[in-house]
Amino acid sequence: MKRRSSSGSRFLWWVLWLSLALLQAWNHYRDKPVSTQPPEAESRFVALADAQLVEDAGNDGDSFKIAHDGGEHVLRLYFVDCPEKRLYPLVKNRLKDQAAYFGGLSIPQTEHLGLEAKVYTEKLLHEQRFTIQTRWERVYDSARSYALVFFDDGEELSEKLVRAGLCRIHTKGTWMPDGRGEFDFETHLRALEKEAKAGKRGAWGKPKPVPSTSNP
Repeated sequence: MKRRSSSGSRFLWWVLWLSLALLQAWNHYRDKPVSTQPPEAESRFVALADAQLVEDAGNDGDSFKIAHDGGEHVLRLYFVDCPEKRLYPLVKNRLKDQAAYFGGLSIPQTEHLGLEAKVYTEKLLHEQRFTIQTRWERVYDSARSYALVFFDDGEELSEKLVRAGLCRIHTKGTWMPDGRGEFDFETHLRALEKEAKAGKRGAWGKPKPVPSTSNP
């Protein structure tokens, strides 16, 4: 009787070993958590194309999570500050300042404005193509990084938010990637804000609460 060749068995064992190795590698990379730690700050702007918005409870009008090149990053816009979405102790004074900026809105009105800004920003980031420009400059000591978001029409997200009356011009600015200075761009935003006020857009068109009067 002929002796069975061992070459076929070795081949089958090799295929089985390779399949198991590939499966383990796939499981490793599938379960590997994406990085949320921003890279080191740079002196020049870096363009992030093909980034996508990530659904996250912390997203709002001026701060949001994006996915890019296998990692996730939380970005914060330069120049503008959208109202908080809800009232809690840490933002109570900020909400009051935001309400006062818009001419004396109530706190509930200001919170609602924050939700409007969140929906507005998310809609833009979902429906339009955009490119992020960032130097990975940290927002204080957090894991967030300041950034600019440019759409295909050439306009930056802060311009759109100001034009819609959904934010105040109030936070750190920067020189622009096209060479415009920080002061020049902020002056431009002030002009857009003036137009939004005249057109009663967003916060500027909301009725102001009537102060209560007590009987003497």
